[in-house]
Amino acid sequence: MVAFDETAKRRIRFLTRRGLLELDIVLGRFMEKEFQNLNDEELSVFVALLDLPDPEFLALVNEKEKTDNPQFKSLLDKIRQC
Repeated sequence: MVAFDETAKRRIRFLTRRGLLELDIVLGRFMEKEFQNLNDEELSVFVALLDLPDPEFLALVNEKEKTDNPQFKSLLDKIRQC
């Protein structure tokens, strides 16, 4: 498992700046409320989500598309709650 230090967390914060306003808003709220509470496993899943193209990521957040990945589902629920 990857351990995330402060440098890695700053990089993740930078990666949350997206090309879609809707995604920026959702991720901004999530970063304010929950990001600091994520453990290393959840941070790894979050990075995997951030690697998705913006339209696909937004569709997952808005539940217009489904995922079979249980780790994605858990983190997506946290993102939606914000």
